[in-house]
Amino acid sequence: MKEIDMNGVKVEMYDGIDELPIARFHKYNKMLLVDAGIGSDMADFDRHLAKAAGYIGKGDRDNAVKELENLRQCVNAVQQGLSPRHLAFAALVKSIGGEPCGDISDDGIRRTAERLATLTAGETATALGAAKKKIDTELKLYFPRLFDDAASKEYHSVLKRRTAEILKAVRGEEEAANKAQKLTTELLLFFNPVTFSGAASMEIRHDKQFEEMCLMLSRELHIDPKGMTVMEYYCAFERLKEEARKARRQAKGMKQR
Repeated sequence: MKEIDMNGVKVEMYDGIDELPIARFHKYNKMLLVDAGIGSDMADFDRHLAKAAGYIGKGDRDNAVKELENLRQCVNAVQQGLSPRHLAFAALVKSIGGEPCGDISDDGIRRTAERLATLTAGETATALGAAKKKIDTELKLYFPRLFDDAASKEYHSVLKRRTAEILKAVRGEEEAANKAQKLTTELLLFFNPVTFSGAASMEIRHDKQFEEMCLMLSRELHIDPKGMTVMEYYCAFERLKEEARKARRQAKGMKQR
């Protein structure tokens, strides 16, 4: 748990998997997902335009259309003053001035974000960034098989190569600038856009996957997963996976007899 000062008001927020309730973590993750896919400021607007242009240049019409649709939703978010990044931060807030922020419905999270409106964008980004770093580090430490992201590693590998080519270009090496530009385009289009509207919306899929996992844990382990912390939830999930592996090994052994 962490405390920050909001213009003289104490804000208490979750920043560790041993205390963070899984239901809040799910909401926080969903808002980060929306922020990564849609965004809510002019930098995100420019990013969508650049990616759409990149896909058009490659002749990838489907992804170009998805990117333009996400751009449209980004513009709507900017016009309405809705920042998924701020909503992700609000999902981690336990209390403001000693008053609990227990409502984590969409409306409840928005009300919490409104109460935090006096924080600057920089203050929000700093607090959210610190909490995210701590949560991500703990998840990778305790559950490496679940949170060791191979795609992210590959992305950072390309990023390192691009940095090396930029440094070579600064030193005047020929062709380095062209290589850096190609790697920049590769990074820009590394992750394909996803849909955030209609029945195939990533938000809907995210919610359904969480509900299905909770149902499975409840049925197989006779527990209330939504009342768990993030640590307890993923420990239960790993236990269920291990029991499933044992059952498969036993079944395989029976067949070989």
